[in-house]
Amino acid sequence: MAEVKRARWTNWAGNQSAAPLQIHQPRTEDELLAVVRRAAQQGERVKAVGSGHSFTSIALTDGHLLDLTQYNRVIESTTDRDPERSEPARHLVTVQSGIRLKELNPQLWDLGYSMTNLGDVAYQSISGAMSTGTHGTGKDVGSIATQVRALRVITGDGEVVECSMDHERELFQAARVGVGAAGLISTVTLEVEPAFNLRAQEVLVSADDLFANMDSYLEENEHFEFFWFPGSDNALTKRNNRTTDEATPLPRWREFVTDEIVGHRYMAHATKLLRVPGLRMKLRSLLEGARGEYVERSYKVFTSERKIPFYEMEYFIPSEHAREAFERVRVLIDRSGFGVVMPIEMRWVAPDDIPLSTAEGRPTTSIAIHMLKHQEFQPYFEAVETIMTEYEGRPHWGKLHFQTHRSLAPLYPQWDAYQAARARLDGRGTFANEYTDRVLGAVGG
Repeated sequence: MAEVKRARWTNWAGNQSAAPLQIHQPRTEDELLAVVRRAAQQGERVKAVGSGHSFTSIALTDGHLLDLTQYNRVIESTTDRDPERSEPARHLVTVQSGIRLKELNPQLWDLGYSMTNLGDVAYQSISGAMSTGTHGTGKDVGSIATQVRALRVITGDGEVVECSMDHERELFQAARVGVGAAGLISTVTLEVEPAFNLRAQEVLVSADDLFANMDSYLEENEHFEFFWFPGSDNALTKRNNRTTDEATPLPRWREFVTDEIVGHRYMAHATKLLRVPGLRMKLRSLLEGARGEYVERSYKVFTSERKIPFYEMEYFIPSEHAREAFERVRVLIDRSGFGVVMPIEMRWVAPDDIPLSTAEGRPTTSIAIHMLKHQEFQPYFEAVETIMTEYEGRPHWGKLHFQTHRSLAPLYPQWDAYQAARARLDGRGTFANEYTDRVLGAVGG
């Protein structure tokens, strides 16, 4: 196992860094166990990191940092059939927790499978995406954690617990969205589907039309979301639906123009370019509506690249308040002078029963806001957070927010159940850090 002493670690956005006692790069579960057991005996802390795509300090430690980028194998693929039940067969794939979604999904495709849903980037490790409640969009589709069927979890004492909905259910439920504090995930078993293509339609509509016809957009599309760019009367809608049609990808020139030139390079210099009125409107028009319609593998449609560093906050509110909350944020941006150039993104998530899921117990709409890395983000984010708290908003666990366990606990009906399971999985706080102490409270406290 490769080990590095006193090297600095920095996340993708560049806003979080740490100087761990030691950085370990395990390849096997035995190597994971060795680090945890040694740290537990010496009273030291351990944190795991996948791709570092979280914007928070969730992975920081001055103890042992487990870099899981080499712990990334697909272990097995099975079909689960119960001859005594009429339910369809389940396709299960078990993977090591450090595998990144951009590595996993092409391998799943080669095996003949797709994940039911994905978020809009593929950089995250499967355990990082699951543990922070990462999601895609679709009013009838849950987060990535809802696709998990079993886990192997390492406790703070260095023992291994196998759990699922049928075995150690309370521990399984806590670990699915564990916020890095309910044990260390070793392996993840996902339920997957036969591979499918998606027909993507990226269409510009007026903001007024969008909300006048919102129910239709949600009912008629399996996956629906939109982006609104400050200063525009329009919104870019994205509608993704399954199809048996063969893939017809975007022409490469068109993908290059919309993603590379207009998207990444425009965003990198947006604060300067937007001072030129004519260029501003032309570029924004291209950015908002140039891609059109195409058919591609599901994972290629669900995800896209993010080359320009930015900061993000995302809140999850009951869907019945979505329009009102969006309008308030839009008015805030128009009146504030914050200089916002990056979009508001709105997505939908089906309710689930996972204790710390941001969609637990209610149909949910997420509202995400962004700021370019060189811009001052905190006044804007704090103002939006104030609006979201009026709708019992729950923050994304991997994105920036200013909440503490005192303000968060009332938002989660199963908070105490999570804390009880967390105490069983890590009673000594081996996997705790300042972030988990802030948002979850001290273990056993």
